[in-house]
Amino acid sequence: MKYVSTREGIRQYTFKQALFLGYAPDGELFVPSSLPSFTAKEHLIPWSKLTYPRLTLSVLRMFISPAEIDDGHLEEICAKSYAAHEFDDESHVPVKKLGSAFIAELFHCPTFWPVVCLLSYFATLRNKPTTMLVSTTGDTGPAAVHAVSDVANPLLTIMVHYPRGQISDFQRKQLTTVDSKCVKVASFEGGGDDMDLPIKETLLMNSETDTGDGRTYCGINSYNIGRPLMQMVHFIQGSTWYYQQERWEISQDDIWQRKWESLSVCSVQEPILM
Repeated sequence: MKYVSTREGIRQYTFKQALFLGYAPDGELFVPSSLPSFTAKEHLIPWSKLTYPRLTLSVLRMFISPAEIDDGHLEEICAKSYAAHEFDDESHVPVKKLGSAFIAELFHCPTFWPVVCLLSYFATLRNKPTTMLVSTTGDTGPAAVHAVSDVANPLLTIMVHYPRGQISDFQRKQLTTVDSKCVKVASFEGGGDDMDLPIKETLLMNSETDTGDGRTYCGINSYNIGRPLMQMVHFIQGSTWYYQQERWEISQDDIWQRKWESLSVCSVQEPILM
């Protein structure tokens, strides 16, 4: 699997390059050069019987070449990212019915572990330091900070920026009370989006700047391809859960396809108070 820019769409990049660059060199986003085919018989029905770590492994394998991460290491990354003791629900991402909608609850686990584990793996493979640059209004930052702190790879550090006075005290404490040499946090004056451009410009200069120690700067806000790839697993898991509950009688892929297209699964990162 290779990745291309949403603007140019010609030059191809590896998964590692897309993950570390964040933005494509032309300033646009990375997307897969082609989308893999899914069938009910070969993929979706068998996936409905997998644990969440195994499902993640199966999905990511379609988007990450074995030449970049072999099966053994990818399985290890998925298992570490979704270790059972980190979750307060045995299904990892439970799906609840609310009226006619199905809600995937994402607040039962540390959500940033998978992306950080992938970055940590590649940083170790390169044996060169990587610094993650993050701008947060309270959600992405704390999750990323705790993931980097727990991974504790000296080659992977994070610098988080938040707008002073514009996040809650609880969120600020989540950021500033982490005791880790891998974590740096700074506040800035301005709006929540004011750091987006400086970070983007820093990332686009990656290939032009010699830091002396070979350091790479990596952005992991929502534009990074690692984020939607991991989030995609939530929706596939939610849809396969629905299949199990409804006990669809599927004999042809077009039947699955019609039901798949009519199904709406949304996700929430905080509990819904009823």
